[in-house]
Amino acid sequence: MVDVVIMAAGCGSRMQSSIPKVLHKIAGLPIIDHVMMAVGSIIPSNVIVVISEAIAHHHFGNAKAIIQNVQDGTAGAVRLAIPYLTSENVVVVCGDSPLLDTQHLGELLASNADAAIIATELPPHLRHMPYGRVITEDGKFLRIVELRDASELEVACDLINTGVYKFKTSLLKELIHKVAKSKTTGEYHLPDVLETAQLLGKVVDVVVSSDYESFHGVNTMSDLAFAESIMQRRMRNKHMEAGVKMLDPQSTFLSHDTKIASGVVVEQNVVIGTGVKIMDRAIIKSFSYLEDCEVGEGVHVGPFARIRGESKLQNGSAIGNFVEVKGSIIGANAKAKHLAYLGDALIGRHTNIGAGTVICNYDGVNKHTTNIGDDVFVGSNTTLVAPLDIGTRSILAAGSTITASVAPDSLAIARSAQDTIRDGAKRVWAKKGRSHHRNTDF
Repeated sequence: MVDVVIMAAGCGSRMQSSIPKVLHKIAGLPIIDHVMMAVGSIIPSNVIVVISEAIAHHHFGNAKAIIQNVQDGTAGAVRLAIPYLTSENVVVVCGDSPLLDTQHLGELLASNADAAIIATELPPHLRHMPYGRVITEDGKFLRIVELRDASELEVACDLINTGVYKFKTSLLKELIHKVAKSKTTGEYHLPDVLETAQLLGKVVDVVVSSDYESFHGVNTMSDLAFAESIMQRRMRNKHMEAGVKMLDPQSTFLSHDTKIASGVVVEQNVVIGTGVKIMDRAIIKSFSYLEDCEVGEGVHVGPFARIRGESKLQNGSAIGNFVEVKGSIIGANAKAKHLAYLGDALIGRHTNIGAGTVICNYDGVNKHTTNIGDDVFVGSNTTLVAPLDIGTRSILAAGSTITASVAPDSLAIARSAQDTIRDGAKRVWAKKGRSHHRNTDF
């Protein structure tokens, strides 16, 4: 069995943000939650998260959260977790590494050494990253050198410290209190435990991975964007391998919980927020934005559509360009093809919503519901002032403002009568001193 300690108390000052570093989101999920999902995959006995007061409000599930009031380094953080360790082994990871995965943690757990660290090869274009160098000799661990303290030769070393460790718990408990304060930083550094163990003749493994991306840490907004790009690529590939067609994968943005069935087509420049499920044969057209919604089989969305607020688009329905659907159910084979706002509505099967339709669901204080039955025809430029019940097979005439419910099979017209003044236009042009209306600068 194994315990896990997540070090997540860093203040993240380089982010230049009022949001704590580990609460910034990748694919719609906070960084710390990505880390917790990764370590959860190894089924630990206990998870201890060492945090700052700034994120104490965050929900950590079944994990034990401990506040590190004094930011005195990684060894200081782990020292706080010592009383809660009950398993034979303990894995320690950083809370700002959202790309960790099960495979690499499994490789670390496979080591039977007294202590182990994952080291990875730093790509040449990332040599500026502030990672400590893992110094080895003939593959054997010697020490870890912080970048600020490294010599020119050590800086050129390809192996970097990922911040992912495994210790025999008894050894960690013995040595963690022997770590001395760094003269350079004034902090207590966890890698010193490895060096002390090695000097005591303990076996220290270096598990080398060629996959830098999985250990990419987030310290700046640039790091955050890089992590997002990696996560997006992973998710796109996963969905495409499962049969989703993306016309331009790089312009499609997904969320950590996106569910897309095989046979779905996603066009260019589509953003899918959290809580979205898309069923087979649906087509999501360009420049559409979806969040917190369910898209049924064979549904067409967009282009330029926005679906949100626990909306459900039932099988065969169509939401066209510049249509926003919020908190509504669109019945099977119903259509709203262009220029409409459908808020807090229940729209029946085979109903047609004309261009320019607006459901006025909010009175400034409360939201109200509109129920529209099956086979209803809503004419263009119609305004529906909720709450309303629109009966099945009814027709709402174009240009109407509907303020009262409409019975089934009824025709509702709510607009002022048209007045046509014979030769009225001629008189208007005459007053303006013009013989015709081709000039429009008035």
